Amino acid sequence: MSSTARSRGTKRSASPIRRTSCRSRGGDMATPVKSGEKVDAVIVGAGASGSVFAATLAKAGKKVVLLETGPDWQLSDLISSDIWGRRIKAAGAPFLLEGKNPFGYSYQSGWGVGGAALHYFANFPRLLPSDFKMKSEHNRGLDWPISYQDVARYYDKVAQDVGVSGDAKAEEIWRPAGKPYPMPPMKTFRNGELWVKACAEHGIRLAPACVGMNSTEYKGRPACIYDGWCHIGCP
Repeated sequence: MSSTARSRGTKRSASPIRRTSCRSRGGDMATPVKSGEKVDAVIVGAGASGSVFAATLAKAGKKVVLLETGPDWQLSDLISSDIWGRRIKAAGAPFLLEGKNPFGYSYQSGWGVGGAALHYFANFPRLLPSDFKMKSEHNRGLDWPISYQDVARYYDKVAQDVGVSGDAKAEEIWRPAGKPYPMPPMKTFRNGELWVKACAEHGIRLAPACVGMNSTEYKGRPACIYDGWCHIGCP
């Protein structure tokens, strides 16, 4: 995986150190790229989408270069601290949210290899079938040229490749039946139990969130220890 990275421990305003590498043909290993070397594909952004797309192309025998700004974060950089976690989020100048009580908000985006996947809580929700028909069903926006059924098998494939924990059967309250997730849902803690109880009293049905976290060991990766710092990179 390639990146345009700043040296670790320096301020973001420092001059960037450019490190370029590529996915080798037919494999997952990153190898150095020489200046002017021809490749099959260049992908801008090594986030959740770009990195998966690059891996798919590489496994198909393509030579791929990923371009990303910021550090190539290591596991040792991810610790349980909100203050330290700000290092992996690129927040520009706050913009004003208007209304009765206006306030400034800083947009959160991932800074470095991983992109927004560094702080997205590993949420993997699916679009609802009705989301593809907003114009015809709600007279808002436009309908998609595809349907939920057109992308359902790709949702299932990503769930298997990434490793998603969830309850596909419970999700049938809002989407068609499909393949089960590779792992059962994560634990529900006291605050979640209160939400489930309160919603049930009002006739609102809920389903466990489908997340890219391991509720059990999966593909050689250990189960989640529920450290609770999913928004700043999993330590």
